[in-house]
Amino acid sequence: MKGLILSLGAPNDIAGNLSTMALDRLNAVLQIYRYNPQFVISCTGGKGEHFNEAAHPHYHYAQQYLLANGIPETALAEPVNSASTIDDFVQARPLIYRMAPELLWVVTSDFHVARAKIIQQERINYAATIFWGAPSTVPAEQLASLFAHEQKAIARLQQGQ
Repeated sequence: MKGLILSLGAPNDIAGNLSTMALDRLNAVLQIYRYNPQFVISCTGGKGEHFNEAAHPHYHYAQQYLLANGIPETALAEPVNSASTIDDFVQARPLIYRMAPELLWVVTSDFHVARAKIIQQERINYAATIFWGAPSTVPAEQLASLFAHEQKAIARLQQGQ
């Protein structure tokens, strides 16, 4: 089966060290790929003051992590230089439709799946899409804050903002 794993970006620090959230997502990508080695992986994430002020786009650090953990370079599809979840999907759309995968597997954090689904349906609406919510290993207080942020972001989307 021809498939594409779209790994949504997450923060990294100024030195390019991946956040816990980014590592949770990428570790989920590793698990999916190990059972689906015929798939290719596209990492998203560019640069921005709220998530990456390092020398390279976030996708670069994500790809380096995947390569260091056994993903062959041939499994890396074109990355997506994006600045937000909406931009992840807008910028990935041409790649997705050009590749026409039998299955698009979107990997994000467990707390982020609901919003990612809404945005994917609005911006891409690729029928053969499934979502994998990587279990979050951030501290409980941070996780509660992230869930609250997502609820507000979903409400804004539903209001057309």
